[in-house]
Amino acid sequence: MLYHVSPSAGLKTLQPRISTHGKAYVYAIENMVTGLLFGVRHDDFDFCISTDENDKPTVYECYPGAFLKIYGGKSCSVYEVDEKGFQRGLTSWSPELVSEQETSVIRETAVADLAERLLEEERNGNLKLCRYEFTKEYRKKITAHVVDRIFRFQIDLQHIMEQDERFSGSFRGIVENLQTILDGNMLP
Repeated sequence: MLYHVSPSAGLKTLQPRISTHGKAYVYAIENMVTGLLFGVRHDDFDFCISTDENDKPTVYECYPGAFLKIYGGKSCSVYEVDEKGFQRGLTSWSPELVSEQETSVIRETAVADLAERLLEEERNGNLKLCRYEFTKEYRKKITAHVVDRIFRFQIDLQHIMEQDERFSGSFRGIVENLQTILDGNMLP
């Protein structure tokens, strides 16, 4: 059994959709708790998400208050789907499975408050939530993650601060320093 988690309720079939990978896929995952992390819209500039060797998810906030801003008071649906037709290794994230085919839903379970459910999973030891810390070590980890994503997603540094409040707020220093480094004036 695999899980697909969505903010949309009442789906009977899941349609392939284009996401950051550029291909139309239905996304699914084996660990339902990891799936819950994708029950509402967010991106790699909100959280750094990973899994350990036991498939337990770890979530790092990329800015203070990200967890409640993204998940607080939001609902979602957990869809159970058959694993037939899903493949691993077609995206860069190993826990993720994808299918290019329309997929029938076997069962839907509603989650009324996603933040509360994730906090419950944390209390039960099924999830590690790392709230933003103003420590050098934590900030270094998040900076490396954000810089990696800026280059990986080819973010336009000249206009991003006007388009996304995270870059004019929490990530302003990163953007300004990258602009300075990339303007060419540091070379002889």
